[in-house]
Amino acid sequence: MKLGKNMALIGLGVGATLAYQKYSKPMMKAVKKKFNKMANKVDTKLDDMM
Repeated sequence: MKLGKNMALIGLGVGATLAYQKYSKPMMKAVKKKFNKMANKVDTKLDDMM
């Protein structure tokens, strides 16, 4: 019983690691793009206020 549970957890960890390695770069790029857009909007608003 314990062996099966351990094998399942190891499989889950390996799957999560592989998914992270495959999708982390596109996700980071998307997050960075959104952040830059927000920063630019805030910067523009501040410039308009001056």
